[in-house]
Amino acid sequence: MPKARLLPKTLVLVLIAAFLFAFAPVSQAKSLVGAPCTKLNQQRGDGAGKTVICKQVGKKKLWQAYKKSVSNPQPSQSPSGVQPTKSVPVGNPTQSQSPTSNVCTKTPQFTENFIDPKYVRVVTPIGEQTGAGGVIAVRSYIHPLQSYLGVELPIFAPTNLTLIASNYYKPLGAADTYQPEYSLYFEAGCGINVKFFHIKGVVGKVASVVPTTPSTSSAGQGVTSTAIKAGEQIGWYKLGENSVAFDFWVDNLAITNKFIVQSHFVDSNALHSVCPYDFYTPEKKSIWLGKLGAPGSDPVPGTTCGEISQGVPNTADGMWFISESTQTDHLVLDGAYQSQIMFTTDPSSMIRIGGLNATGAPTQMMISSNMTTWKKPSDVKVGDSYCWTSPSQSVKVHVTSGNLMSVIVGAGTCEALGNPDSGRVYQR
Repeated sequence: MPKARLLPKTLVLVLIAAFLFAFAPVSQAKSLVGAPCTKLNQQRGDGAGKTVICKQVGKKKLWQAYKKSVSNPQPSQSPSGVQPTKSVPVGNPTQSQSPTSNVCTKTPQFTENFIDPKYVRVVTPIGEQTGAGGVIAVRSYIHPLQSYLGVELPIFAPTNLTLIASNYYKPLGAADTYQPEYSLYFEAGCGINVKFFHIKGVVGKVASVVPTTPSTSSAGQGVTSTAIKAGEQIGWYKLGENSVAFDFWVDNLAITNKFIVQSHFVDSNALHSVCPYDFYTPEKKSIWLGKLGAPGSDPVPGTTCGEISQGVPNTADGMWFISESTQTDHLVLDGAYQSQIMFTTDPSSMIRIGGLNATGAPTQMMISSNMTTWKKPSDVKVGDSYCWTSPSQSVKVHVTSGNLMSVIVGAGTCEALGNPDSGRVYQR
């Protein structure tokens, strides 16, 4: 196999910016530490390491680094070291940290559909891969029916919300025809944060406070806190040539998701992500769970809402990192390899391999169940070697231990790749 060439520096910067915009939108709240604020106990950000809280410092109100109370409930460690995502039961009391008060007495309940279900073809589970692959999808992707192409589909507040941040953005390197869109960050109380991305238009009170000058990032900019009632329209989405889905993301700051190796996720936006549909009243929850499936497909009966803690120990399934110190969401490109890679099977049985590319920009390699090299990554176990191939490239792995896997990638056939141990070594 020819030696992988480093991408030109300019292209690397463009790819990194585009990736971070499209698939890892995080608030830059950490940079606010020490800046003036107005509302005590209000928060900005997306979890550990990226959240600040408004505190009284002397005679001033200033943003300070947020530290979760040790009394907050945490999920216990499972015997295997992997903890599935757990959501706080809707409507039940819990003593969690609230973004607007010191004590939470009732978890918010979603009573209104955020979009009319009749417009939606399929929604995806959390814990899948982002569109470019290699990174956990912390949100559910909402795919409207193609019959509504070009139609402005209204988006509503699922419960009483407070808009705290937003951005108006167009990705770096996007086509000239790509229209700028909105990211919207809301607080629902009791440590529940609700976020939408790829919203094409905003209305009403939301429209009066969001940024109006396009940027290249969806990272939240602080706005005037604006209360929105449950069922109030906040904007609209339009399915188009350059946009196939929008994002519905809910964080619960009282929950910390557990991973096979937790140190890779200390600054991850996956730490507090939970199933957004678990907060709905039973009737509406059953409607949305019934729409779960793979991206762009019809719903797949029996699909669950997913687990953020993606990965099956002692198999190839899940996320792998190029070094022990690599943290998720920190993308590094090196020719055909990224700092993090991911092997998953989606609800339609499509094998998705992200972060390994023989040539070109980050993308997913997809192996459908009718292809000859189809095999679930969870069936490739310690000691096994296996190779997947697609029309454009092949990926061969050797799972040498529960924490180490050798990987080689290249254009062409599996036979042409040679020994996977001559490629890169990734770690859990």
